[in-house]
Amino acid sequence: MFNIHINPQSLVLQSETHQAEIFLFGAILNRFAVRQNGEWRNIIAAFSDENQARHQIINGFRSAKLSPFACRLNESRYVFENTEYVCEKHVLNGHAIHGLMYDFDFKLENHGTDEQSAWIELLAHYSQENAGFPFEYQLLVKYILDETGLHIHTTATNTGSRTLPIVDGWHPYFTLGGKVDDWSLQINANQMLEFDENLLPTGKMLPESRFQTAESLRGVELDNSFVLNNQTDVSCILQSDDLILQIWAQHNYPYLQIYIPPERDCVAIENLSGAPDCFNNGLGLTLLQAAESKTFYTKYVLHQK
Repeated sequence: MFNIHINPQSLVLQSETHQAEIFLFGAILNRFAVRQNGEWRNIIAAFSDENQARHQIINGFRSAKLSPFACRLNESRYVFENTEYVCEKHVLNGHAIHGLMYDFDFKLENHGTDEQSAWIELLAHYSQENAGFPFEYQLLVKYILDETGLHIHTTATNTGSRTLPIVDGWHPYFTLGGKVDDWSLQINANQMLEFDENLLPTGKMLPESRFQTAESLRGVELDNSFVLNNQTDVSCILQSDDLILQIWAQHNYPYLQIYIPPERDCVAIENLSGAPDCFNNGLGLTLLQAAESKTFYTKYVLHQK
């Protein structure tokens, strides 16, 4: 049995075994929980409510929608069609980060339930709100909870008259209880991007095979972008003593950014369609013609051991 609970600022998709809470603010996935011993066990580093999310989203960008670029934009600048733009909505150490739509209010466009699933569609429009990105587009985010997991489809549509550059991504922090040092990580990748001291790609790939099998995160520090292999297989597996999280991504999310914050009580696992600084280096950059759409897809599967 699948249900939807619609509240003024949030929506809850629920089955007998799983629950997902999504905010209209930012289309944020605030909770993804499995029922354990009669109680909900949430694995998202959550906000207490929508108001806290609205005031604290830039402190770590928890669960943020990353669009139209992800991670860092070198010196907040890029050149597109022979014109240089400066994009400075939120700047960290001289570089714009995490795009422009992380704090947009989405509206509930559609929703439904049946015996197999519960789903919602959330819509937001970007219309040249930032002078550094003088384009128009919309994002339609569809969440589907079914017996196989939580599916997240993001469809970007160019609603303007000009070709536009775009990257799509998510920035959830996952917490399986306790500390990261007690968890293990497996990634379907054997390469990662080389970063410079500003965490910007140099253009080189580095071999990285540590996580091709489950590897303890004890003492491990990560702020790296992995290049995924065959994306018909699971992209990433995060495990604790009693929980397993699988992340699946289609080919249109070829990069997986992993970040462990200093507190070591959660780990950010970020599906990215393009690399950091993609507007400048072109790694994974999508160009949308007028009226063209592209959909990006990932799935979270949460099990008890």
